[in-house]
Amino acid sequence: MTRSNPTTRRQALQALSLLAGGGLAGAVSPAAAQAGWPNRPIKLVLPSGPGGGADIFGRPLAEYMAKELGQPVVVDNRPGANGVLAHEAVVRQPGDGYNLLISYAAAVMGNKAMAKNLSHDPIADLKPIGIISGEGGNLLVVNSAFPVNNLKDLLAAAKASNGGLNYGSWGIGSGGHLVMEAIALQAGVRMNHVPYKTVAAIPTDMLSGVLQVSTIDAGTPVALIKAGKLRAIAALSGHRLPQLPDVPTIGEQGFPFDMTPWYGLFGPSSMPADLVNRLNALLNKWLQLPEVKTLFAEKQNSPAPITKSPEAFAAQIQSELVLWRKLVADAKVV
Repeated sequence: MTRSNPTTRRQALQALSLLAGGGLAGAVSPAAAQAGWPNRPIKLVLPSGPGGGADIFGRPLAEYMAKELGQPVVVDNRPGANGVLAHEAVVRQPGDGYNLLISYAAAVMGNKAMAKNLSHDPIADLKPIGIISGEGGNLLVVNSAFPVNNLKDLLAAAKASNGGLNYGSWGIGSGGHLVMEAIALQAGVRMNHVPYKTVAAIPTDMLSGVLQVSTIDAGTPVALIKAGKLRAIAALSGHRLPQLPDVPTIGEQGFPFDMTPWYGLFGPSSMPADLVNRLNALLNKWLQLPEVKTLFAEKQNSPAPITKSPEAFAAQIQSELVLWRKLVADAKVV
């Protein structure tokens, strides 16, 4: 009589069990997959190029996640189209935690409010995990040789140019673009919008004189402003910025647009709640590290970053969408 191999018998029983349950060899339930997460590298897609706003926070976050999770977190820079290219790299992926995205307010709500013909819905197709934000903002800056010291001066220069004044921003539908168009309409002047693919390219063109005026994130030009190479003439938020307390807000200059920008961590809409909560806890732990608070102060011109639950972040997006829709209507860019 031939004895059966115990290993072979065990494998056969496992196969029969799978077949009896309607499974296939190699199939793994979502719960089992989440229990073993992560067991391979994670991709973190960023909507900016190296050195841009999302990259400043995304790379340190990726390093922290890799250390905490024991798997590589690969940064994938996909700048352009006001965040659309980065979104499209994530929204159609499985919600298994291996494809994550850092996006920003204008890419999520600006694109949604503009009702452009996108291949995805910036809100319905993304799962909010957590906010990555302080109470910073964006800036309106000019070349130091340009004889403009405030918003009133700029609008006078725009009027005198008879539509010949160019201003830059980080993309069509970005917060800087929409605010500037709304201001121009209210003031009865015309300015030409020059959209850039990456924020990092804006200071270079401003210093060379190719561009004299631009909106830009609050952290990028601080050193250039303090060195006298660029001049900040307005904070595009509801409050003055900590590192530049002498720069008045646009509200103080007669145009009250109280919209504080933010970055956020997202996944595909199919990501389950337990994985979202695990990533939210990891993100919020990172945000409270002393070195991250210092990073926010230096790079986002902001006090300590805000932490929120996924539900609170999702509710914030829905409430702010109303403001973005009004801004798009006021700017008449659709």
